[in-house]
This record gives sequence, structure tokens and C-alpha cells, in this order.
Amino acid sequence: MTMILCPTRGGQSSIPNQQWAISLAKERNASLTFLYISNVRFLERASGPMIVDISDKLDEMGEFLLAMAQDRAAQAGIAAETIVRQGDFQEALTAVIQEIGADTVVIGQAARGTGVTTESYMSILADAVKNTGAELFVVDEGQVVHLHSPVSKTQPEETNEVRHES
Repeated sequence: MTMILCPTRGGQSSIPNQQWAISLAKERNASLTFLYISNVRFLERASGPMIVDISDKLDEMGEFLLAMAQDRAAQAGIAAETIVRQGDFQEALTAVIQEIGADTVVIGQAARGTGVTTESYMSILADAVKNTGAELFVVDEGQVVHLHSPVSKTQPEETNEVRHES
């Protein structure tokens, strides 16, 4: 069965992208997993107990945000799984792709003006995902803006602009 992985930050702007992933799972009759990754590296100078406390709180928030995404999927007739991880986003994402055997990854486009994710980082991330053998849809406000096909030994790598109507 096809497995779709949708990493999400869970904010209001993530909802249209989650809905798109749900629609794709329904269209492909695929399994769907939502992923939340936190990273407390920015707290390196804080005390150990403080880092553990903040890390635990971020995990709890991630679980809550994923439960909301899971509920949206259930309302659409899709039984979605959830995973919460900690660490470097790219490393955690590629590890989960391999762990669950994801064929497809749906991720939100870099947020303009927020500094959260840059276009150059998205390019690096796309390469990492393609190297796992998964296709990558980059979605913005529920619309596909890029499709990155997986790296194959038999075909050249490609990047396409596509639109998927949900």
C-alpha cells in the first residue's frame, strides 16, 4: 500500500496543506501519517532540566497539533497515524521516511517573510527526500507548487511545477 507522510508544524497555515495530503491519500487509497518534529538546539546554553521540560512541552504541543490533523483526516474518512520526533528536521524526516516506508512526502512551502524555512533549505530538503526514493510534493495554501520526483538509477531526476485540485 502507498504510504504518504505529511510533516507539519500544525499552525493555521498548515491546515490547507494537511487537507491536500488527506485528499491525496483518499485519491490514492493510501495510508497517511502526520509528523511533528521539534528541535531544542536553540536552548544549548540553558540548564539541562529546563531543556528537558521545554522539550517535553514541545512534544505535548506536537501531539495535540497532530491529533487535530488526525481528526481532520478521520472526518474525511482517512485513518491517519501520527509520529512526534525530536532533532534536526532533515535527519528526523529522512529517518521516518525510511522507517515507515513512505512513498510520498507532502510538505508546506517555505513561509515567505518568516525566516522559518528558506528556499535554499527547501532545495536541500528536496534532495534529501528524493534520495530516499520518495516523491515530494511542496504545497502552499493547499496547492501544489512543486513536485520533486525521486532519484532513480534508470531515469534522470526531474522537478515539475504541478497543480493538484483537491
